[in-house]
Amino acid sequence: MAAQLAKDWAAAVAANREQVARVREQPERADHYAPIAGAFRADPQRTGDEALNALLAVAQPGDTWLDIGAGAGRFALALALRVKHVIAVEPSEAMRAEFETISREHGIENVTLLDQRWPPPEPRLIDGVDVAMISHVGYDIEEMGGLLDAMETAARRECVALMYERSPGSLFHELWPAIHGEPQAHLPALPQLVALLQARGSEPALTEIPTRRWRFAAHAEAEEWARRRLWLEPDSARLSTLRAGLTDLLAGDGDQLSLPDTPKQMLVRWTRAGVSERNDR
Repeated sequence: MAAQLAKDWAAAVAANREQVARVREQPERADHYAPIAGAFRADPQRTGDEALNALLAVAQPGDTWLDIGAGAGRFALALALRVKHVIAVEPSEAMRAEFETISREHGIENVTLLDQRWPPPEPRLIDGVDVAMISHVGYDIEEMGGLLDAMETAARRECVALMYERSPGSLFHELWPAIHGEPQAHLPALPQLVALLQARGSEPALTEIPTRRWRFAAHAEAEEWARRRLWLEPDSARLSTLRAGLTDLLAGDGDQLSLPDTPKQMLVRWTRAGVSERNDR
């Protein structure tokens, strides 16, 4: 069962990748996040972030956390203020630059930032980890089984994931048929992750994270987000179709523009049978 679900995950990722390659106007970048890395900055000392609060409830002061796909440090740097050490894995040069800038600005030194993809050739090379986490990572990872294997190998206590019930890439899925003439090929997300973990023998615990609707300061901001999610060039001939679709889709006006719904976000916690005992030092 687990092997079949892993194959289904891989097939969905491959179908989405093929569709994007076929319809995209934007050329593929070596670093996808280079133009937008700054949008992922966050104050490590912020309050009122429900997802961060859920992670902090798991954290213990003496912990070492592994943040896989840490981005600009949205959670890794905030966690570093509460735990002993954070190891952040991030392959994007642009994201790492933002991460390093924020850590310097806030004087956060108990972090190790690694330029690599996950899983590493040998997960045991990353030792002494209490909690391994992914935050909205995995939607487009074809070998999800391997990613989970390496997480569970690295973590002495448990693994955690923040994930939406629909991938962030489907944020404007309602507009996809009008723009590209076909429905969007959806990536796997929370339901598929939970089913895969259960099939692998884990008993994941789920906590829903209160999530606000996606909001935009102006129609132009929403258009920019939609254009990138729909893989359109800034001067695309399809922008008029996009604008008309956004006018129908967005609710409110002024700085209250929002999408009609927001996918549920969950904190998923799990262990693999025997991991805690085997890694107990």
